[in-house]
Amino acid sequence: MEVRVISREEFPEEDKEQKEKPKQENLTPWQLANLEYLKQKALENNESELPPKNPEQSAETSNTSEPADETIEELDENVSDSLDEDTEEVEEVSKGPKNGSFLERLPNIKHERNRRLVRRASVLIGLFAIPALLLLYYISPLAKLSGVSIEGNERISTETIEKELNFTVGDNLWGQYFKRKDNVNALKKQELQIKNAEVHVDGLNHFKIEIKEYPEIAYLESNGKYSPIISNGNIIPVEVEKSEGDLPILESFTGPKRILKVLRGYGKLSEEVKQGISQIKYAPTKENKELLEIFMNDGNKVLVSIDDFGKKMKYYPQIAKEMDDKQIKGVVDMEAGIYSYPYAEDSTAENSVQASTEQSETSVGND
Repeated sequence: MEVRVISREEFPEEDKEQKEKPKQENLTPWQLANLEYLKQKALENNESELPPKNPEQSAETSNTSEPADETIEELDENVSDSLDEDTEEVEEVSKGPKNGSFLERLPNIKHERNRRLVRRASVLIGLFAIPALLLLYYISPLAKLSGVSIEGNERISTETIEKELNFTVGDNLWGQYFKRKDNVNALKKQELQIKNAEVHVDGLNHFKIEIKEYPEIAYLESNGKYSPIISNGNIIPVEVEKSEGDLPILESFTGPKRILKVLRGYGKLSEEVKQGISQIKYAPTKENKELLEIFMNDGNKVLVSIDDFGKKMKYYPQIAKEMDDKQIKGVVDMEAGIYSYPYAEDSTAENSVQASTEQSETSVGND
């Protein structure tokens, strides 16, 4: 009877189990489960093939078992590599990835939600608080006019300005402030000497009013009374007993247009001539509707047109000196040319002849 020696190669399963045991002992439960899954998957794939029944097929199977072992080893290596990668990912997550886990992002989500709630609550509180504050301000004493102060007025009294502006202390501040232009226009219409009035809110509920007046540039004489003439040519309907300062005195003027024309010519004169003028009278004739009679402080009278007033009056000091040298008081006619003659009332028939002779001597050519 022959004794057959069976080699270990004919039983690859045992060798396989022996090889797998030391490997499986070093694997984690997850790796064991994954390995079991891979084995099950391999068995399912090999179910379609019949297992070998004779030793030759077993030998062939044993020959093919070596690649299977190699495949399992490769799978183990892949599993271990994947486990290493998973371990690295877990470590990265623990260190704090960009997005983070849900549990780590939960506090940030709560913080963001709280921040949005606070923002919405602030908007709602603001929407309700602003009207409430405005209402409280409107009914409080701060919204009432507490007083009015006036600055810059010299000719018009403070009481008159307050009366014409018609601001009421104790009434609503802003209602009166927004109507200030109407009040200022009414003041300027009533008081011609006021050029402008600016209303400012001073402090919390106080009005400060800055007044600008037209300066007085002359006086209009009528029946021994004097009315101021301001820089825009208007005559202030106020009569005073005596003119103030060195302002010229006008007589018989009516409209502001002609007055301004005369005063423009007056402004061109030297101080010497201005100081010598006592009064300027409008005295039109049929031949000259713009004739002026200018009465001088030295007793002479000058006849000149309004248009020539500023140009020809600069020659008066020279003519007046010549008349003083001849001891003559009379008329300096600048209407056509420039010449002088004595007053007719002070002349006799002889003096009249002498005056006519001297008239040619003191005559001066046209400007």
